[in-house]
Amino acid sequence: MAAITVHSPQEAQGEYREMLVRLMTRQFYAETATAEVFGRSIACAPTLREKFLAAEFASEEADHSERLCKLFRELGIDPEEVHRARPSAAQFWSLDLDNWLQIAVFNFTVDRAGSHQIMEYRDSSYLPWAMEMGAVLADEEGHYDNGIENLREFARDKAVFAEFQRVYADMLPVTLKRAFGRPSGIDNDYCVAVGLKRHTTEEIVNNYLAEMLGYMRECGLKFPPLAAFDKIGAELLPSTRAILLSNQ
Repeated sequence: MAAITVHSPQEAQGEYREMLVRLMTRQFYAETATAEVFGRSIACAPTLREKFLAAEFASEEADHSERLCKLFRELGIDPEEVHRARPSAAQFWSLDLDNWLQIAVFNFTVDRAGSHQIMEYRDSSYLPWAMEMGAVLADEEGHYDNGIENLREFARDKAVFAEFQRVYADMLPVTLKRAFGRPSGIDNDYCVAVGLKRHTTEEIVNNYLAEMLGYMRECGLKFPPLAAFDKIGAELLPSTRAILLSNQ
């Protein structure tokens, strides 16, 4: 099957439309849940700068969510109905929304996972979606820069950094499962074949982990043991396991 180009909602039909809606729904869940995370974190942020950044990030995530609402409406789908099926933000990301350290780990871990997915959607064969993703990706880059600074800040205190490591060990497996989904299978093959994504999930996950690895080694942060991924049913292909094992 050759990759195609779909210019309008009316052209999205059959299996292509079904897969498009599934991918958009996954992104919509992540964007709306993340907007709630940052909105809630304003109260527990320790400094004015962090409070202002949390408010800015919440606003940007809300804008990303609204862009997806527009795309859903163009497809004849009620975004409110899609949103009602989403778990709570705390449950979706397995996160304590009132714990600043957990928010900081989230900022480092989850935002960049979203960016790697959005890089794919920016080049999607569904042009209305692709056209919205450039501005979204620019915002996410700024979020990740702040996440790296948070990592470096927490690394300065050995006791606090030990807690950062513990939270990260719980959060990364959830992130891989929630943000990327299954790394192989016929759905993954179909998305690449029709151009809804340009790379396999295995490639996207590995690029994400490899990018994080440089910042992690700089600060001494370690990947969680493979058992942590197995425990929650996060599927890992051999190439991904090798990256994780390289920094234990």
